[in-house]
Amino acid sequence: MCKQIKPALVFLIETRAKEKSIMKLKKKLHFENTFCIEPRGLSGGLCLFWNNIYNVDVYFWCDSYIKARIVDKKGNTWVCNFIYGNPNFGRRREQWKEITATNYNKVEPQLFIGDFNDVLTQEEKMGLHPKPHSQVREFRSFVDFNFLMDLDLKGGRFTWFSNPRNGFVTRERIDRALVNWEWRLLFENASLTTMPAISSDHSLLILELKSVYRIRKSFKFEAF
Repeated sequence: MCKQIKPALVFLIETRAKEKSIMKLKKKLHFENTFCIEPRGLSGGLCLFWNNIYNVDVYFWCDSYIKARIVDKKGNTWVCNFIYGNPNFGRRREQWKEITATNYNKVEPQLFIGDFNDVLTQEEKMGLHPKPHSQVREFRSFVDFNFLMDLDLKGGRFTWFSNPRNGFVTRERIDRALVNWEWRLLFENASLTTMPAISSDHSLLILELKSVYRIRKSFKFEAF
């Protein structure tokens, strides 16, 4: 898929891979830079690959997200938060509170992208049971407190699909890109597209950046 799309930056979650394996993958995909967080035991792991068209300064990281300041060749600067929402709701709620509490400069262009493990409305889930209202409320509060808006998704309504259970598949839109107004003005024609993924229950997210300076480069997010 990378050979076909040729993204300038890729974010991977749940890699379950040690640094040695990540470096082999970086070489295979022909990326120039990498930043990885190794898994704990048999789960977790985050990884960024990028080429030198971007200057990526990672300044904070933990098991569930990476914060980086990104500068492109035209001098456009923004903060990117690469997110993996903790599968446990209690820990995920604390994650949203932590990110909000440390978001000191909300007027700087900001992008939040990844697997949030949350939905913004009940319409973003199709399954036997609705999403608990408390979880939807907490996530919406996180979005509102950080003055974020949801980028429209092209290519499909949902991004995650469960294994069949009693002949029924649960579908959710838990992968997304959230941006503030300043970022939206910088990349007013940016587009977010979902594509089916191979050997994953998540779809790929492809974010194409089209700034006011007409530079066009793509981000790619994949959950294993």
